[in-house]
Amino acid sequence: MKICFLAPANNAHTIKWCKYFVAQGHHVDVISFIDSDIPGTTVHFIDTGTSANGSDKDKLKYLLKSATVRKIIKQLKPDIINAHYATSYGTVAALAGLKNYILSVWGSDIYEFPQKSFLHKALLKFSLFKAKYLFSTSKAMAEEASKYTNKTFYITPFGVNIDLFTPKMRDRNDTNFIIGTVKGLAPAYGIDVLLRSAALLKNEHPEIPLKIRIAGSGCCEKEYHSLAAKLNIENITTWLGFIPQEQAAKEWANMDVAVVCSNSESFGVSAVEAQSCGCPVIISDIPGLMEATKPGETSIVVPKKNEKAVADALFRLYNDATLRREMGIAGRDYVSKNYELNDCFNRIEMLFKTIANNSFSRC
Repeated sequence: MKICFLAPANNAHTIKWCKYFVAQGHHVDVISFIDSDIPGTTVHFIDTGTSANGSDKDKLKYLLKSATVRKIIKQLKPDIINAHYATSYGTVAALAGLKNYILSVWGSDIYEFPQKSFLHKALLKFSLFKAKYLFSTSKAMAEEASKYTNKTFYITPFGVNIDLFTPKMRDRNDTNFIIGTVKGLAPAYGIDVLLRSAALLKNEHPEIPLKIRIAGSGCCEKEYHSLAAKLNIENITTWLGFIPQEQAAKEWANMDVAVVCSNSESFGVSAVEAQSCGCPVIISDIPGLMEATKPGETSIVVPKKNEKAVADALFRLYNDATLRREMGIAGRDYVSKNYELNDCFNRIEMLFKTIANNSFSRC
């Protein structure tokens, strides 16, 4: 098949999709408003004069490029067009007048964007209405998106490479109690809750050899560093910044407990990665995270924004090495059966083939 993604070329998820389909022998093009290379893929960069971190107002410039997108699609004549993110690339696909294309919703386009104003909500509804097929990475997000459309969503969860994210990556032999996360340093992901819960645990149980490791970058980096200093835990906290997948796998495998206490999450891919590495997980009680784990068996669920509940769960797991080991084994098994990377992409590939066989005109 000839597949064309409309998506940011520098995004890890875009790269993962391209890598899989190129490996299966498909011809893959990417139309992107961000200039980046993807091995085996032709990236068609469209310069809009704004960055990926620009404001909604800046990103209106994306919409002015719909004619350019249509022209590229006419030249490529792909069998599959898959726009990712409803309120940027999805809107451009809609304005370009493309037909029989797939729209994959990602998260903030569904949970946050329509809450900003009536116009934002209308734009999301327009994007969903124009797409022929709708994909969602989770059932939870599909339910949320159904507030804005009556169309059916195909569920296409993010998978992980269980050969990379494996307990075999663990190489520790110390007696520290290491907790942490690999997430963006942004308000939605509860990094402040992790820090506050760790401070509570340290103050209430100073005998615990606690260490905190946090990988990721984002807009709140300085704020969280300052918070760690204010809480007097900066000496036990290691900030790793943005790390590649290989290092992320090693970090998860070497944690005693992963803390993924987001306030909002479309699908808990970080929790899936941690479980795949045999690491027990503490998650907040939001649908996107609970769907990604098996609550009570592979994860402990706590109310969101509740650092006391997180601290109590951490203390429970510190005191019960057997429970940590059993949860880790169960988590690895759960991911292997439900979220193995190739299994997830095989499902998407089958959907692509079915759609390609049923579609005749794309622009």
